[in-house]
Formats: sequence, structure tokens, C-alpha cells
Amino acid sequence: MARSGHWPAVLLAVALAATGGPASAFEVFKVGGDGDCPYPTVQAAVDAAAATPGADYVWLAMNRTYSGENVQVSDPDGVIIVGGLEDCDDIDVDTRTTTISGAGNDGSAVFTIRGHSSVKLQNLFITGADRNGDANGGGVDFDGWGDLEIELSAISLNSAGYGGGVNAKGNGGHLDVVLEDNSLVLNNTAQTSGGGVRVEGDARLYVDDVQTLIGFNHALGGYGGGIETLGPAEAEVGSPGYNGGAVIQFNDAVYGGGVAVIASENNDTSRIYLFTTDPANPVQVSSNSASATGGGIYLKPHTDSFDFGLAFLDASDFRIDDNIAQEGAAIYGDEDYNVLQGFVGSNVWLGSTNAAALGMRCAPGVPCNEVARNIAEDSGGNPTDGATILMQSCSGFTAARTSFLGNRGGYLVRAFGDQGAFTRLFQSVAAQNTVTHDLINFAPTSDFSTVVVHGTTIVDNSIGSGFVIYADSENVEVWSSIFDQIGTQTIAYTGALHAGYVLTNNASTLAGGTFIVDGEPAFVDRAGGDYHLQRTSFGIDLAPGEAGPNLDLDLDGNPRVVDLIDIPNADGPMDIGAYEIQNQIASCAVGDTVFCNGFDAS
Repeated sequence: MARSGHWPAVLLAVALAATGGPASAFEVFKVGGDGDCPYPTVQAAVDAAAATPGADYVWLAMNRTYSGENVQVSDPDGVIIVGGLEDCDDIDVDTRTTTISGAGNDGSAVFTIRGHSSVKLQNLFITGADRNGDANGGGVDFDGWGDLEIELSAISLNSAGYGGGVNAKGNGGHLDVVLEDNSLVLNNTAQTSGGGVRVEGDARLYVDDVQTLIGFNHALGGYGGGIETLGPAEAEVGSPGYNGGAVIQFNDAVYGGGVAVIASENNDTSRIYLFTTDPANPVQVSSNSASATGGGIYLKPHTDSFDFGLAFLDASDFRIDDNIAQEGAAIYGDEDYNVLQGFVGSNVWLGSTNAAALGMRCAPGVPCNEVARNIAEDSGGNPTDGATILMQSCSGFTAARTSFLGNRGGYLVRAFGDQGAFTRLFQSVAAQNTVTHDLINFAPTSDFSTVVVHGTTIVDNSIGSGFVIYADSENVEVWSSIFDQIGTQTIAYTGALHAGYVLTNNASTLAGGTFIVDGEPAFVDRAGGDYHLQRTSFGIDLAPGEAGPNLDLDLDGNPRVVDLIDIPNADGPMDIGAYEIQNQIASCAVGDTVFCNGFDAS
């Protein structure tokens, strides 16, 4: 699924070694303002490159001004348009950029790419396009198939109706769009949707490389301030971001401030993958805002009388934090309805094995797999009753090995179920959140709906209602978990409750369950937010081990079942809650418990 580079890695090095003129497999077409520049305009050089067989270069010297540009490209053999050269005798590009502006053109994009084309834009500052509300693509408008790669470049201060920075439509074949290292898509505006980058049709967006940023973009009337994918288009985002900041940050829209994943009107499914390529810097969607719903990420399926298309988020080793919206401050999964098809919903999988297969695990000690500090409030800064995560009818929400920390709103997770909806938490922590209602609220409108809380620690939340969980569901499972919420009942439910191996300070609502322990856990450092259990706590070696997806690893990514030889088993060798103590320390059977917290003394 991961992309492979279209351009040979040595091609630029070979070109820069040339003093000009033809090379063995390509030619270099130079544009500039001195007599050593054969081509006076970018368009003339691009046309000459397209007429020459093979992949070629167009070099833009910085000794002239490029304004009012609408460069039209159609080149299946490939063209690399490179700026940053002092003049046409210069062969040292390094990190300088040439500004190419669409200001004053006829309302077109800066680059218009059509048909079967392979285009790389390098060392350019692409700016100034001002297009009308019906137009696609401000900085770059690609409608065709092939590939578009952007490297060491910035696309900034452009506007269009759709895809303020880039609009890429796979049409006639597949289109890959790749933001490579040092690519910035900044402060572009879509009058409707796709403020930064919009991909549609048979297209896939890759944002995996270092020093990459999609930030401060705006979708004024619709979806996706930073990125919009319109099915069947998909996106892979794994970049560690720019200078230590989030790769998708400070974007805004009506729906999906950071990202919007939209099934098309042709019922084509769309999907985004979030994963990590740098273990020290996980992929991050941060500080985005939506005036309506989906501060970080918004998903929208589609259905008609004949078919339906879904919207998916698959995330692993990620951070979704500090986003704002009235509803779904971090994630909003929308619904669609047709009288013949019924409801269709969105699908979210945090801790996804599909996404994990694309990237790397976060390094130990790095904050990761977090949904943190998202706030439900309106554009005036007034708190709302919105949830951090809101899933509409017929939705599926799974969080495996995820921490929910310090979020504020009406609910942490809220879902409306229809036609088999589910909400599931595995090996997770929910701590220090502030909600005015239930922490987890699930209210279906049909049968075949399920709520599962398994291997999870819920502690130190401020909960406005009388219950941690409200589950109006056909099937409710609470298993191998810890609830440390003094003064708040654990659950209110309808339907069948299956509960076992639960440590809670309010066991009354779990009557009839297996191994329900009424007591207080002992955490390693509660004040410091470390919710690993001490070795002497209730809940150690309490439950039988279980095998299966989402059950084999604890929140740290360690094996879920470690039978401590110095701790008698209650009904099995597994600790309950989100973490499993890993080390065998025989001295922990006696009084000194300083190093008996699941960590080595070193």
C-alpha cells in the first residue's frame, strides 16, 4: 500500500553534475532573465520538455520575476520543474526557492496539469492564485492520471472553490500525490472544501516524509480545512511534522477542521490512514477547529436507493489533540440515510492493525496513541454539550491501546446506534476528562448493537451525571477493567450485561457479574498520571488470559498476560485494567515495594 517513488533518486544529482544542455537520458530546459537562459517563459520550457522523449528538467533561475503564471502541463514521460538556481549557469540548487505566482493571471491555477502526466515540483514557492468559487485547485490543479510529487516547496496564499492549495482528481487512471520532505501547504483558502489539499476520484495522497506541514488552511463553507478526501480517493499520513510540530495543524472548516473523509455521491468509499514513520515523533492532528462538527477529523458516508459508500479512519501510533468543535471535538462520524438502504454510518479504528502495518511503533516514553485536550465549544469559546468523539447512526467505533486524557465537553464518547452499531474500548485509559453528562453514552435505535469495555482503566474523570457508562444496548460487555470514580455508579444499561473481573469502587450496578471486586486500586503515581498498578494492588493476577485481536498487548504494547510467580492468582494470571506488570521480582512478595511497580529498578 505504501508508495514507491516515481523519480530515480540519482536523476537530480546527474542533472546538477551537468553544465547544461543534453544529458544521456534527459534534457535540461532553462528559464531565466539572462542571455544564458534559452527560454524566456516557464510555459515555453515546459512545452519543449513535453515534446522531448523521456523525463526532463525545467530549471527556473531566480534572476527574473515569475508572475501572472498559469503553467499548463501535459507530459506522460515526466518533467521535473526545479527552482532555486541563481542564474542559468548555476547548478547548485540546495534549499533556495523560486517564487512562481499566479497573481494577475486570468483566474487560473498556478499549475494546471492534464491528461497522463508525471510532474515533480521542487524548490518552488507557489502562490498568488485567486480563483472563483466553482474552480478546482489554486496552487495546483491536476485532473488526469499519473503522479504529482512536491518537494522542498511551499504552496501558500492561494484560493479556489475546492482545493485551495492543491486539487488532484484521478481521472482516466490512477493518480498518486506525494508531499515529500520539506513540503509546506500553508494558509490557502477554499471557498467551499479542501482548504489545503483535496484529492478526489481514483487518487491517493501520501504525506509521509520529514519536515512536512499542512497548516493554517481554511475551508470556509464546507469540509476539510487541511485535507479533504472524496471517495474513492484515500490518504496516508505518517509524517512526523515540521520542526517538532504536528503535520496537520491550525486548519479550520465548517466540518472537519483538520481532515474530512467523504464518500462520494457515486457511493465510493473513502479512507484515511494515520501512522508513524518516526518513533520519536508520532503523526499528529493538532489544534484544528470546526465551526460545526469534527474539530480534528470528520467522516461522512453516502447512500442512495441502490448502493452506499463508507468513510473510514484507521489510526495507529498517533496523537489527536487540542482540537475544537461544537460537536465531535476530536472526531465526528456522520451518517447518511435512504429509505431503501436505511442508515449507513462511519467507521473509526484507533489502534488499527491496518494502519500499523504502514508505519512504526512509537518509542518507549513518547506520548502516543492519544486523544487529548480536545474541547467541545462554539466559535465564541462557549462550552457546549458536544462529545469529544461523536458517532452517528450505524457507526462503528473501536479504540485499542488508546489514552483519552484531559478532554472537555458533554461526553467523552457518544454514539447513536442503528442496524448493528458498536462502541468498543480495548486496553485503554480514560483519565482526567471533564464531562457534563456520562463519560461514555450509547443510545441505539435498533437491536444488534454492542458496547464493549475490555481491559480498560477509567479514573479521575469529572463526570456530571450519575454514571460512568450509559448503555441502552442489546449487548453490553464490561470485562477485565478498572473503574475508580468515587461517587459515580459504574453503569446504567438495558439489554444483557456480561461483566467479569472488574475492580470498582461502586459495584452495585454490576451485580451478577463474575469476580467483581469492590475496592480501590493502588496506582504507581496517581498524582502524576501514571495509572500502572502497583504490584500490591487489587487487580494483579486476577483474570484468565484471553487471546484474540486487541487482547494480546497492553497499552504499553507489552504482552497482556504475565503470571507473576510471587503473586497468587485469583482466577487467572492476567492483571486487569490497561497495563500488565512485566517483571518478575521475587522480593515483591515481602514488604519493600519501592521497585515493585512493574518497572525495573534501573
